[in-house]
Amino acid sequence: MSTFKKTLIILFVTMGLASCDVLTQVAQMANFANCKFNFDSVNNIQMLGVNLSKGMSKSDLNAAQLLSLTNAIVNRKLPVTFDVNVGVNNPNTIPASMTKMDYVVSLNGKEVISTTLNKSVSVGAKSNSVVSIPITTDLFQLFSGESADAIINLAFKLAGASSDPVNVGLKVKPYVSINGQQLAYPDFISMNKVLN
Repeated sequence: MSTFKKTLIILFVTMGLASCDVLTQVAQMANFANCKFNFDSVNNIQMLGVNLSKGMSKSDLNAAQLLSLTNAIVNRKLPVTFDVNVGVNNPNTIPASMTKMDYVVSLNGKEVISTTLNKSVSVGAKSNSVVSIPITTDLFQLFSGESADAIINLAFKLAGASSDPVNVGLKVKPYVSINGQQLAYPDFISMNKVLN
């Protein structure tokens, strides 16, 4: 039996919970410990407000977009937003749910963001779900020692431009809430995806 399940059982006994609703809630929370997490995809990539479609490169930008990019290089600011999608597989015969999730995202080994997604997620019995994590960062701040070309290329690599691959790392820690008490998964679940 996992540490997470043991902790849930101890909490359950200590609090003396007896209602059917709470029993169902505890079972759904405990089932999250059996779920499998995987790195699904990266999408909705925007750089300077431009949607970077799959395979897009710098040569696909129009004159106004190239001017914005030139200004970004001069000012050393390159805001990028994208979604990291985490697949959750629930092999259990009843739903599994969580109340929030801590997460850490890295690009090529450099931490982009470490924060919390305050969003309840429920995954049906014997089914899959995808949790979308929105990311906002400034690539010039993140990779301050790199050349402007390398930093700009990284944004296009996220969109699948043909060049060196980019390694996107992700660590997640789900939480469950029982009778108002937040209980964290024992450890971060680590995964990564190499985008070619």
